[in-house]
Amino acid sequence: MKQGWKVLLLTGLLALAWGMPLWAEEPRIGVIEPQRVLENTKSGRKIKDSLADYVKTRQQLLDSEAEDLRVMEDDLVKQGAGLSAEVKQERETALRQRITAYQRRVQELEGEVQAKKNEVLGDFTKTIEQVVREIAQRERISLVVDKGDNGFGKLVLFNNPSVDLTDRVIKELDSRKGE
Repeated sequence: MKQGWKVLLLTGLLALAWGMPLWAEEPRIGVIEPQRVLENTKSGRKIKDSLADYVKTRQQLLDSEAEDLRVMEDDLVKQGAGLSAEVKQERETALRQRITAYQRRVQELEGEVQAKKNEVLGDFTKTIEQVVREIAQRERISLVVDKGDNGFGKLVLFNNPSVDLTDRVIKELDSRKGE
């Protein structure tokens, strides 16, 4: 009799263990392409356009400064033979100083552009994350993976289109007012 209880108990535990996956909800996975969201939403295009304008105005400043340097250098070359050694030396020194200042300015503007890009895209990324979170909770998705290329190669090499949330996120973002 004691043996019968052990077999019954073991059979019951095996049945319980075997049946557990049927009770547990199967995890669902989704993917998102943030770059596509940026390119295909009204708010994303607005952000890209504002960043492009920001970069364009700074680039125009740099181009103007670079043109001034070219004119200064051309004048020095044209007048170089007729100038005294002392005056030529002064103008070359002034030109080198302006070139150094220009290079510093280029680095500063690149830093400003990068900071602006990080600020604007950081806010947009937070909005995307919020929308993804809402969709994932609504559709009971356990995990959402970034399908984009983060500089180290793509994390997701293949996915079934049914798990791609990108179009749903685009639609949701475009349907929101003020974003």
